[in-house]
Amino acid sequence: MDAPQTAWLFDRLAVTVARVDFLDPARVDDPTARERGVRVELHLIETRYDGSIYVSASRSMRPAFCRIDLLESAPYAADRMHWHPVMTSGEPGDRTMVPEMVADPLAWLTSCLHDVDAVLTGNGIDGSDLHDDVTAVRGCAAEIVACAEQGLAWARVDPWPDVARDDRGLAPAP
Repeated sequence: MDAPQTAWLFDRLAVTVARVDFLDPARVDDPTARERGVRVELHLIETRYDGSIYVSASRSMRPAFCRIDLLESAPYAADRMHWHPVMTSGEPGDRTMVPEMVADPLAWLTSCLHDVDAVLTGNGIDGSDLHDDVTAVRGCAAEIVACAEQGLAWARVDPWPDVARDDRGLAPAP
């Protein structure tokens, strides 16, 4: 899938992969501040049935509880790759740098997607009723990682293109 943002929706979990081109507005004059790459997030899904027994389900993704940022300050630099294993109300905590992620980001992502149970536990989420979804994430891991790999290829064009940005410093999805 060659799309700027892709989501895998399961019964109670979702995984999103998005291409990111970010420049912190407070650091706009710093030539090393720009970050490009891929953002992978894990979300809980809430499903509601408001209406008759025939009503279509209303499904919404909750804010991410985990974020993996495969970001770089230059093509192939791998210098900004980190993750936020715990997020509160969608807000990331401190960046957690992992040498294995920098050395082989796609292998590290694969490993993380195969161990979603640990991420749930680290966020205080009882995963006992999410077993089928965790298994489904594992089953889609290769597809999710392939999407992230395409996003990294997109981010690693050299030179980086000039882009317009919103107030948060994000470029619109291509």
